[in-house]
Amino acid sequence: MTWLEIQETGYRWMRRGIGGIMNALTGDYESTVHSGQALITAFRIPRWYRGYGHPQSLPSLQTPVFDVVFPSPITVAAFESHLDSIAFWVGLGCGGCCLKTIKPQPAKGNPRPRLQQVWIQGVPHLLNALGLPGPGVAGLIESLKAHPLRHMGVPMGLSIGGDTVADYHQVVDAIGDQSFLDSFYLELNISCPNTATGCSLHDQVSDIEAIVRYIRRKRDRLIVIKVSPDASDDRLRDIASLATQFDKVTLNAGNTQRRAVADLLSNGQAFQLSHAGLSGPALFERTLAMAKCLQPFQLPLIATGGITTADHIRALRDTGVAIVGVATQLVTNPFSVVRWNHELAGSPKR
Repeated sequence: MTWLEIQETGYRWMRRGIGGIMNALTGDYESTVHSGQALITAFRIPRWYRGYGHPQSLPSLQTPVFDVVFPSPITVAAFESHLDSIAFWVGLGCGGCCLKTIKPQPAKGNPRPRLQQVWIQGVPHLLNALGLPGPGVAGLIESLKAHPLRHMGVPMGLSIGGDTVADYHQVVDAIGDQSFLDSFYLELNISCPNTATGCSLHDQVSDIEAIVRYIRRKRDRLIVIKVSPDASDDRLRDIASLATQFDKVTLNAGNTQRRAVADLLSNGQAFQLSHAGLSGPALFERTLAMAKCLQPFQLPLIATGGITTADHIRALRDTGVAIVGVATQLVTNPFSVVRWNHELAGSPKR
């Protein structure tokens, strides 16, 4: 058994143990997540793994998205706000990260329980109706100022959201006032399936255009428009066509997929909302279909959703995808990143 396999096995057992205890105590998977995050911080896990994955030592992995160069095409999708967890994953070899969607003001999100692990064909997935809780843009800025994550040498993005176009403008203005964020790219989350207004911009391409123009007047930075797997192919093409009208604007093909909660929960699992966003391997087929739909626009795409193997990444890159965003797999087995980087580079695994 290799050292990598030992770490993977240990992580799985630890996660299973924590999950079993917290599920018995609370029945709320969010408590399991918070417990894991607390351990990552308490034991200073990011320090142990800083530079462990070394994608920089595998130059064939370097991937540009316009003028932003990622040392690996594997990145952390915009699903997490716990900075120590993200630093851990970057240390394992993720070539970049995008922070969880932030709004102008602090938000509590939806009532709990709002996150559960569900099983589809024997494989774990996550059912998420968090509703974009967070500290607001000012709180995020203060957290980032003091955290070593921003000095880890990989591109970083900020996912921005809001209930109105004015909300997006407000977040953009707050980010623009901080010079240390000048190198960050911006991702426009117009496709969150578990907030009241989270997908409304999908139906208003003119509003998307207004936000892109507003950002471009402020600064010439990479802009990513995050589109939904629930959108029609025609709507995806409309948004891609808009992106081609600007310099350094592309799409992230993928988000969680809106599902009826009752169809997925096991007996005894509680959930406050009737619908939520599903993430995990079941989404990959739609992610690949979206990438193929958008291929004719020749954009350096990002693809997110259901990625669980290096072969998935290869299949997406064959359609013109530049980089991929990973979420659920980082929760279930973050050491996959080490394995995938070496498989993609054609070098031996440790």
